[in-house]
Amino acid sequence: MKVICVVTLALITLALLPSNGYAKKKGRTRLRVIVQDTEGAPVSRASVVVKTLKGKKLRKVGRSLELRTSQKGTAPLPPLKRGHVLIQVIAKGYQTFGERLELNSVDQDYIVTLALPQEQHSVHERKKE
Repeated sequence: MKVICVVTLALITLALLPSNGYAKKKGRTRLRVIVQDTEGAPVSRASVVVKTLKGKKLRKVGRSLELRTSQKGTAPLPPLKRGHVLIQVIAKGYQTFGERLELNSVDQDYIVTLALPQEQHSVHERKKE
């Protein structure tokens, strides 16, 4: 019993300390994106895309990260360099979301609220005869 407690504590410490120290030391942010609907319910299996932005006009640089949200609607990302990023969220049955965000702390949560799609109108609709 004592050995199990010690091993469990050691594993938890190893899991938490390296990423925490790495994020602080290298000027990085651990970003967690939380995706929910307009009623506050989590949206699972939503695609979350994060692209790094740089320069005066904040142009896209480098690779983008893409992952899916869990059943709880969360998407924890690996530590990212501080600065501006573009976050896009795509989920079936919801409007696509996109926004710029500045990463400026060690731990940062970002809540995305997805809306239902709106009715679309076209000028090319057929006239009923």
